[in-house]
Amino acid sequence: MSIAARPPIGYDRAVSAHGLTPEHYQRSVSRVLIGIMLLNLIVTAIKFIVSALTGSIAVLADAFNALVDASSNVIGLLGLRAASDPPDVDHPYGHRKYETIATLGIAGLMLLAGWEVLQDVFERLGGGQPPTVTPGALILILITLPLNAFIVWYEERRGRALGSDILMADATSTRVNIFVSLAALTGLIGSPIGLPWLDVVVALGIVAYVFRSAYRILRQTSEVLTDSAVVDPHAVEDIARAVPGVWFATRVRSRGREDDVHLDLHIKVDPAMATEQAHAIASEVERQLRDRVPGLVDAVVQIEPGDPAPLSEWDAIAVRLRAMADGLGLGVHNIHIDVLDGRYLVDVDVEVDSALSLAESHALVSELELRARRELSRVSDIVTHIEPTLPGDFPQRLIGAEADGLRDRIVAIADRVGGAGAGHHIILRRSHAPGRIDVSLHCHAPGDAPLIEVHLLAEHVERDLRTALPQLDHITIHVEPPGSVDA
Repeated sequence: MSIAARPPIGYDRAVSAHGLTPEHYQRSVSRVLIGIMLLNLIVTAIKFIVSALTGSIAVLADAFNALVDASSNVIGLLGLRAASDPPDVDHPYGHRKYETIATLGIAGLMLLAGWEVLQDVFERLGGGQPPTVTPGALILILITLPLNAFIVWYEERRGRALGSDILMADATSTRVNIFVSLAALTGLIGSPIGLPWLDVVVALGIVAYVFRSAYRILRQTSEVLTDSAVVDPHAVEDIARAVPGVWFATRVRSRGREDDVHLDLHIKVDPAMATEQAHAIASEVERQLRDRVPGLVDAVVQIEPGDPAPLSEWDAIAVRLRAMADGLGLGVHNIHIDVLDGRYLVDVDVEVDSALSLAESHALVSELELRARRELSRVSDIVTHIEPTLPGDFPQRLIGAEADGLRDRIVAIADRVGGAGAGHHIILRRSHAPGRIDVSLHCHAPGDAPLIEVHLLAEHVERDLRTALPQLDHITIHVEPPGSVDA
C-alpha cells in the first residue's frame, strides 16, 4: 500500500529553504543577472580593445572569458525563466532542473573559451609576434580588475542569500576573469622586460584554471541531473523511527537540489493497524521530515506491514480476520474466541454500510464467514452480528424530569463505588434500540491508583448500573484523576 503523506507540493506553491517564494526568487535572481550582464559587457569591450591594441594572447583570453560571462548571464536568465514555471502533467516535479541545465551551458562556454586561448598559444609558439605594450593598455586592464572583483563579491553574496546554483556558478566563472586579468597584466609586463615567453606561460596557466573551474561546475550539476542523493538516508530513518507507531524505516531515496528536495521512503507498521491509523502515522512522518529537512518539497511515505513478534494463535486469528474484513470493506470489533472440542468458535461484531439492504449486508458478511472457515483451519464456526456503520436515525439527548432523575441515580451508583463526588459529567441520549438509553459519564479515581484497579472500578460501576437500571444500553465510563479538566 503506497500512501502519499501529503499531495506533492508544486514549486509554484513552495517556499524555498531560504524562505523565498518562487516569484520572489525569480525576480531577485533576474535582477542580479541583468546588472552583472551589463557590467560584464563593459569589461568585455575594454578587454577586446586592449587585445587589439597589444596583440596579447593573455588579454585575448581575458576578453573571451568576459564574453563567456556576459553570455552565461543570458543563459542564466533563460534557464531561470524556464525553471520558474509551475509543475505540469509533463513535469510533475517542476522545472527547477532547467536552471541546472543552464549552469551546464556556463561550463561549456568556459571550456570553449579555454580552447580558443589554447589555439592562440599554439599559433604564438609557431612564430607569432609578442605583444606590444602601451600605457593606455595597462590602464584599461587595471580598470577591469576592481570591476571583476566587485562582480564576484556581489554575485556570490546574492547567490548564497538566494540559494541560487546559477549565481554561484556564474560567480565562479567570473572569478576566473580576475586571474586572467592579472595574468594578462603579467604577460604585458613580461614583454618590455625581455620575457616575451611569459605571455604564453601565463595563458597556459589561465587555461588550466578555466578547465578546472569548468570541471567543478560539471561535477556539481551532474550530481543533480543524475539524481544523486541530497539527504543523508540515516538521518531520514532516525526522524521516521522517532514517530510513534513506526517500527522500521528503510529504502530512503532523495533527489533534486538542496532547495528542491524530493524524498520517498518505506516505513513498517503493525500489520493489524487500520488504514486510517497507518495514514495518520505516514502524515506525521512527512510532517516531521518537512520540519527537519531543509528544502523538502515533496515526501512520499510508503507503508508496509511489519514483521511482528510471534502472535498467540488467538491473536493471529484476530489479525487475519481484520485483514479479511478490510478486503471486503467491512469493520470488525468485539472478537470473542472460545474453544469447543479442540477447535475455535468465533463470535464477532461486523460493521456494514447502513445504506445496504439486509440481503446485501448478509451476502457480504457470509463471504467473510466463508473466507474465515476456508483460511483459518482451526475455526469450526463463526457467528457474526451485523451492525450499521452509520445509523439511519440520530440519537436525541434525554432532557427533562426523566433525565434529571436518571442522572441522580447514576451519580449515586458511581459515588457508592468510587467515593463521594466520583460520578460527574453525565450525558444521556436515547439509544437506537427502542426504549433504551445510552449513557456517557466521567468518574474520579485516585491519580496514583494502578491502571488495573481503575479498570476494575469502571467495570464495577458499569455492572451496578446495568443491575439497577436495565433500560441502559450502551455505557461509556471515562475514569480520570480529581482536578482533571474535561475535554
